[in-house]
Amino acid sequence: MKLTRSFVLPCALVAGLLIAAHLEAGQDRGRQGGRGAAGNAPVVTPLELERWFDSYVLLQAQDTLNLSDAQFPRFLPRLKALQDTRRRNLQARRQVLNALGRLVKATPFDEAQTRDQLKALRELDTRAAEDLRKTYDALDEVLDAVQQARFRVFEEVVERRKIDLLLRARQRASDAGRPGPSIVR
Repeated sequence: MKLTRSFVLPCALVAGLLIAAHLEAGQDRGRQGGRGAAGNAPVVTPLELERWFDSYVLLQAQDTLNLSDAQFPRFLPRLKALQDTRRRNLQARRQVLNALGRLVKATPFDEAQTRDQLKALRELDTRAAEDLRKTYDALDEVLDAVQQARFRVFEEVVERRKIDLLLRARQRASDAGRPGPSIVR
């Protein structure tokens, strides 16, 4: 893993330094009363945070799973496919739920459209589960049984950390008198 780590770890370090500088600049702007051109625009976009977190997950997974040099090049695109599949399915689900939310609030209530959206949600959930199963199967082809088990536990730990970080960011933002980031992407 010497070649892989010799490339990935410096990249992660640079990314971390850029994140820290970006966040520090945002804190300075916050202390000076400004938060960007619009006055209320976030310093770091949700997409940037997602990308940084994906990179963090990759590095942590590499260490947690003890991936060999032969495994890593096969693991990387499959992990990215898993992340992309989750993101795509979550975005599609959010769109259907937003449509349902609008229908529920609409006057007069359109039962036929609501049933159509509920059917679309069920179909989406079924398709999303199948997509995830396929991406997990592809990922599992690269990993041995111990690594597969470690990966599933690792995912749960990462998800808890992500929620904890979002809650802390929200708390800090509310302590500073600013609205915090939304947990829902």
